Amino acid sequence: MPNTKPRHPPPEHIHQLWDAYMENVDPVTKVFHVPTIRPAIEKAAANTADIPRGFEALMFSIYSAAVMSLKDDECRQKFSEPRSDLRSRYICATKSALSRAKFMGTSNLVVLQALVLHLLSVRDVYEPRAVWSLTGVAVRIAQGMGLERDGEYLGLPPFETEMRRRLWWLLKTHDFRAAELCGLAKFRDLDTSADSTRWPANVNDDQLYPGMTSPATESNALTDMVFISLRDELAKFTVGRVTMYRRQGKHPSQWDLGASGNDKGEVDRACKQIEDIFETKYFRYCDPSQPLHLMTMLVGRFALNVIRFLKHHPRRWPSIEQTPLSERQLAWEISIKLLEQQSMMQSSPTLKRFSWQSAYFQQWHALIHVLDTLKLNPLIEDADKAWKTVRNIYENTPEMISDTKKPIYIAVGNLCLKAYADREAALQSRNVCLPPTPEFISQLHQQRDVLNSQRQVREAQARRLETPISHSYNEHRKLGPQPETDITNLGHGFGYANFQHGTASRSSTLSQTVDTTDDNSFWFNHGFEDSHLYFDDVMKINPDLMLTQDHSWEQWDALLADSS
Repeated sequence: MPNTKPRHPPPEHIHQLWDAYMENVDPVTKVFHVPTIRPAIEKAAANTADIPRGFEALMFSIYSAAVMSLKDDECRQKFSEPRSDLRSRYICATKSALSRAKFMGTSNLVVLQALVLHLLSVRDVYEPRAVWSLTGVAVRIAQGMGLERDGEYLGLPPFETEMRRRLWWLLKTHDFRAAELCGLAKFRDLDTSADSTRWPANVNDDQLYPGMTSPATESNALTDMVFISLRDELAKFTVGRVTMYRRQGKHPSQWDLGASGNDKGEVDRACKQIEDIFETKYFRYCDPSQPLHLMTMLVGRFALNVIRFLKHHPRRWPSIEQTPLSERQLAWEISIKLLEQQSMMQSSPTLKRFSWQSAYFQQWHALIHVLDTLKLNPLIEDADKAWKTVRNIYENTPEMISDTKKPIYIAVGNLCLKAYADREAALQSRNVCLPPTPEFISQLHQQRDVLNSQRQVREAQARRLETPISHSYNEHRKLGPQPETDITNLGHGFGYANFQHGTASRSSTLSQTVDTTDDNSFWFNHGFEDSHLYFDDVMKINPDLMLTQDHSWEQWDALLADSS
């Protein structure tokens, strides 16, 4: 990448982006100390020609994060440009600024803050493996700066110690989720010792300032850090589980609440303990009229349901048909609650400023279980409620229909269509008049019709050129998957060839990912037009293939990891 200086927006736009960042992003991230950074932003906005490179990288990451948190109509109103254009521009500029700041060898906390904020800004547009790998780079940079050891142990000033704690645990919790989306054990790298970085303090930002001589006194009341504190309670819960696993001689990668070897009573007690902590320390004091408090309550209850779902995850059984009815019903009820809470986080007007977070924490396994259940038992009690929730998920996440490059979207869409077809068949068998087809179902059908037409055109062109289709795709081996990895074979009855014997190893799935040598570096992707898997062509092979075998949970994990 050329080491050129990126161009800043006009001063009035800088201030608008800063305001958006403070309102939408800072309360749920706390990447840096806003009262300290604000004067520097104002000074830099007045003279963008003379900004230190490290701070300039932070500024561009702030622009990028601010745009990420806004809706398209807000971007057009404030900046007279579509969100996609602004986002692409500032992501590219942030990469350039990080490169100029020599982030790979940095020992500057501001540069690391810029890198972490950049990762948060792009985590929903790049494939999970790329985000996870680059998060690992950020973790190594942080470790090189000693962030994994507490500042008090290192003799650092109280203010710097607190900033390091905030950044370290934000980075680590992000790393956990990035690993999870790759189908990997999310807590494999969680090590704690006497000198490990402690948890951030529950204090307001105005209690912290450079030069303070003693740590701020923690508050028992809710503070600016309420969302972060609740997030850290979950991390503490995890640390306790991992510590117990180590005492039992197990590796943290075996962390699984629903594992058959676990003491069910002990797991229940641990889950009840974290639930009681949430209720007594947070929920009872939250004011739902305040957006941050409402978000904290909703995310907390969402997290508790995730824990419950993990305890009863249907992957513990060979298939949904072999799952005990009581377990199946419990997982169904929890999954519905998760999807409802997800929908509220995305659609509530009160939470609009924080809705950017929701898509990244979509509970795909819960959605898949709901659709699997609807396919198996189309007229199950609460089926109408479930379909309404699925509709809301699609309406709140339009890219699940518009983006044909992510395998998980296509796979879930196929599963959804099959479940809905089974529902219509079940209703007809009872001579029930079919309700109007939901718009999202019609859109999914239309999407596949378009892709089918494109495939037919492609095949006709190939025949005219007397080039066999199979040869054509083999010629594109370096650009996309082989024909047997037909993207329309994903989801219900849409299986990878190398999954047909139930092996579904990560290595076999990874082998399908393209080694695009020229574009492989995340840092040199200048826009959103690149596709590691060349899905547009793959989608044209045969959208009509509808096989009958189901995916295993490992295969769903692989699809998530391949979604770019």
